[in-house]
Amino acid sequence: MRRLWRTLHSALGHRTDGETGDHTADEFATFFTSKVDSVRAATATTPLYDVPFRCTPLLSEFSPVTCDEVEKLISSAPTKTCQLDPVPTWLVNDVCGLLSPFLTVLFNVSLSSGCFPTKFKHAVIRPLLKEADLDSSDMKNYRPVSNLPFLSKLLERVVQRRLQEFLDSNGMMPPMQSAYRRFHSTETAVIKVYNDLLLAADKGQMSALCLLDLTAAFDTVDHELLLHRLERQFGLCGVVLTWFASYLSDRCFQVHYGGSMSVEIFIVCSVPQGSVLGPRLFVLYIAELADEIHQHDVKFHAYADDSQLYMHCHRDDIATSAAHLSQCVVDIGHWMAANRLQMNPAKTELLWAGTKHNMSLLGCHAPTLQLGSDIVTPSKHVRVLGVTILADLSLDQHVSKVCAAGCPRSENLLMKVTFCTYEISDTSVSVSSQCCMTVSIC
Repeated sequence: MRRLWRTLHSALGHRTDGETGDHTADEFATFFTSKVDSVRAATATTPLYDVPFRCTPLLSEFSPVTCDEVEKLISSAPTKTCQLDPVPTWLVNDVCGLLSPFLTVLFNVSLSSGCFPTKFKHAVIRPLLKEADLDSSDMKNYRPVSNLPFLSKLLERVVQRRLQEFLDSNGMMPPMQSAYRRFHSTETAVIKVYNDLLLAADKGQMSALCLLDLTAAFDTVDHELLLHRLERQFGLCGVVLTWFASYLSDRCFQVHYGGSMSVEIFIVCSVPQGSVLGPRLFVLYIAELADEIHQHDVKFHAYADDSQLYMHCHRDDIATSAAHLSQCVVDIGHWMAANRLQMNPAKTELLWAGTKHNMSLLGCHAPTLQLGSDIVTPSKHVRVLGVTILADLSLDQHVSKVCAAGCPRSENLLMKVTFCTYEISDTSVSVSSQCCMTVSIC
């Protein structure tokens, strides 16, 4: 029923859920633009990063697209429709057999000429609350998500498949990055970090876990630096590099909010949120960050722009380790500024973790991180990619939250439990007795 009414309101041009009318579309457009401008201004005094060359295999041209490939991509694509689409996505799916030859010609011309169609560069941005419980009247709590034409994203999927095959076949994906990779996810990232913390605790060590936060990370990616990285570190050249330059240039957007549309704004930086290639390009953009961190002998794992730094030490060395980690984070901040990204010390989190015994001995004397004029104080718990980890490495608080979300206190769940006793012989297994009981879970 909720989906029915949201569809009806959208068709009639009414405000959808979360669009309270406290702000206008033009105000959001101005806010998103000024936020990016402020980050660019804050990092403008730092000299631009000089991307070094690496000896890598080269990708100079794309392989042609076939009709079968286009049909498979259309059938597997989500049936979401952007208001920029001339026809609904479900209709394109129904007649993909008729459209696929024409789309194949269009895509092959784009790939062979290195030109991304201008019509595909226009986006409609819908401000979405970062979390449902945040204040909807504060524009800082909104994330700009781009809605792009269906054919634009279809062409991006064609390129993404070829780019990913090239990167995977040559082993060029960042090893400590779990985002947008096959067999990698937020689960594998959390398990990697959590497992390392547990292994250190088993050895009697304590761990300092630092969670970094970036301000408008996707929106401040410098196009010149990104193209330099694609060419010098990932081997893209020729018409392939020309295609990516065309993809990034001359993009524009309008904000849709409260049933109205803002003025058109042209983009000078960023990779589009909501696009297919944007997040993967961001992963390649910050791939070199791992080398900067490893110079400090600090462990590192990331999921897109969520970075987790951690190092292990004995209880007598925590002051030295805290100073070492602080210097690492400061150097990361310099690297970010040189790449026109901005680290947010106010949202950087720190957790000292270990066994209950070691944490009780540490007490309230856990060292802080000194980041220039900012001080990051240790927390009793942090949230790593949606999983809450306590200082003693228990997951009690996370389990409680999950249970509370899935089972409200006002409801009782009934579970039937069967206890069985088995008799095992050389040739068979049989149930000798069983007992059934029903338990209530609040």
